[in-house]
Amino acid sequence: MTKHSPFGEPLNNEAKQVVEEVRQRIGQKMHPNFNTDFNVYRFVMAAMRNHKKQRDIVKHAVEALNNHLRYRKALGLDVEYIPTFDENPIFQKKLMPRGEILTKTDNQNRLLWYIEYASITVESIAHSLSSSEACKYQFLQFEHMLRKVMEQEERTGCLSSLRHIVNMDGYEINPFTMLFVSSGTLAYYSQLFHFENYPELVTPVDMVNIATWIHVPYRLAKTMMPAGFSEKFRLHDKHFLKTLTADIKPEDIPVSLGGTDAEIKFENAEKVEPHRYWKVEKADLVEALEGFHINTGKSRQVVINVTQAQRELKWYFATDADVYFGVFYEGDAINNNFEEHPNLDNLEMVYPWLKITAKLVHEKDGIKLNRVGRYRIVFNNKHTWVARRYVQFYGQIQDGDNSYKRLFTDGTMVGAEPLL
Repeated sequence: MTKHSPFGEPLNNEAKQVVEEVRQRIGQKMHPNFNTDFNVYRFVMAAMRNHKKQRDIVKHAVEALNNHLRYRKALGLDVEYIPTFDENPIFQKKLMPRGEILTKTDNQNRLLWYIEYASITVESIAHSLSSSEACKYQFLQFEHMLRKVMEQEERTGCLSSLRHIVNMDGYEINPFTMLFVSSGTLAYYSQLFHFENYPELVTPVDMVNIATWIHVPYRLAKTMMPAGFSEKFRLHDKHFLKTLTADIKPEDIPVSLGGTDAEIKFENAEKVEPHRYWKVEKADLVEALEGFHINTGKSRQVVINVTQAQRELKWYFATDADVYFGVFYEGDAINNNFEEHPNLDNLEMVYPWLKITAKLVHEKDGIKLNRVGRYRIVFNNKHTWVARRYVQFYGQIQDGDNSYKRLFTDGTMVGAEPLL
């Protein structure tokens, strides 16, 4: 299969044919707020990086798109309105540096997005947000970016993306940042957003004014990333301007990067001082946590059989290292064909499947149990074959009559005063 329809061009007939084949094979409906040929084609482009035969490209594009649709449903991303950067807590709290997405483009119809990275401190984010919050806020960020790109594609009829230019001047590394890279956390976030759920949306990422030392964590991250990483994330030293002006007008480049646009503004992140780090609020809750280990390559499930709808499930947990966590809906709780560990791909994801470290900031969240049936809370340690994980958990069920029950990891419940 030949590569077709580059950025800045409409989809050609071959691309449209593949898009239609993918549409016919996906097992879920696409919401009108997401259902465009360009959105489907982004998953086709991602599959083309690893596969050459059309049947393989279609197969892997369908798998990736089906997976993304599960996340969209679990996170409620198909709503009419997605928060802007102004309304996203990760920017409201100034945990991430910020630059506005411009309406200006490079010569391939890619919207320009400049940012200055010197002010970011990874430890501020790690000590301020739970892992699930960090992931959910970034999903909102990427969804907002997708809507901007979709608007550009609607205006022009041509494939678009975000051309992200990151000024690394003044950025300094520290041991916490190296741990963020070496532990695989950076690779996980990149994989989750740039490759699995929003492929070909932010591309390329031009990192300019890099220091020599950046090549060390870059090479380390590259070993953990899929095909196309070095093509997507490109490093430039201080002699970058010639590369940018090859397809960006000087008047569309900020003055700080050698262009002539003095109107492009940036907002720095603010360092969170240690006295503002997250702290345990309820000592009695922590004391009540139920602990359990998850051996390497194994998972632990808490099964809830809901016989009356209009319940609410809340949870709180801490971990000693990263685990995968999510909540899935199986269906009929009266079904006698009970599987202890069913294939999660066959279940409905009702809380997103995320890699979570609840060590510096504990996890606290919940969902509505609006349907009768079996729900599964899943903790998973299958990503590591080196060390088991220790989890401390508290579950709470609120019934429709405002009575409360404590949920134990064996699925049993007892009446209790609400702690969540």
